[in-house]
Amino acid sequence: MESEAPAGSRGAEPGGGSAGPRWEPPGAGAVVVAAATNAAFEEDPPPYSPPDPKSAHLLYPPFPAQQGPVLCLPGPLPPHSSYEGPPSTMGPSAAGHRQPLPKDYLVESVLVTVFCCLLTGLVALIYSHETRAALARGDMAQAHAASRRAQSLVLFSLLFGLFASVSWVIYVLVALYL
Repeated sequence: MESEAPAGSRGAEPGGGSAGPRWEPPGAGAVVVAAATNAAFEEDPPPYSPPDPKSAHLLYPPFPAQQGPVLCLPGPLPPHSSYEGPPSTMGPSAAGHRQPLPKDYLVESVLVTVFCCLLTGLVALIYSHETRAALARGDMAQAHAASRRAQSLVLFSLLFGLFASVSWVIYVLVALYL
């Protein structure tokens, strides 16, 4: 804490005379706090009243009527578009039909993760998610590559799980009867 100066020493000149108040560092004297008030907010605010439902159409214009859901399929961009992203492989092919979307193998990845092989099943789950993410952003080349990896990992996990299960059954049978 700060120590108080003697009563006669505050505001005194070095020569002993008093010439009025002198500047003192903060915290050395009395502190005066002044607060500015806003006259508009001195009372309680008025109660809230929601807008009248009869005049809501004046505040919010009605939505335009739609025939049904709007589907945005991945495909080539219009010629006036300035987007220079990766080329889309979903455009019409030489035969005039669209390529099928790659399968993401998410359900199969979850099943082989739980029942067959945890490690390769988790990696298959990652590639399944990558397939969905690539489809969402319209990158068909990446989606096909991730789908093939997920499919091969699901197949490997399934075969490894079957091999481990059959090996365990054979081991138990041999241990019991020999």
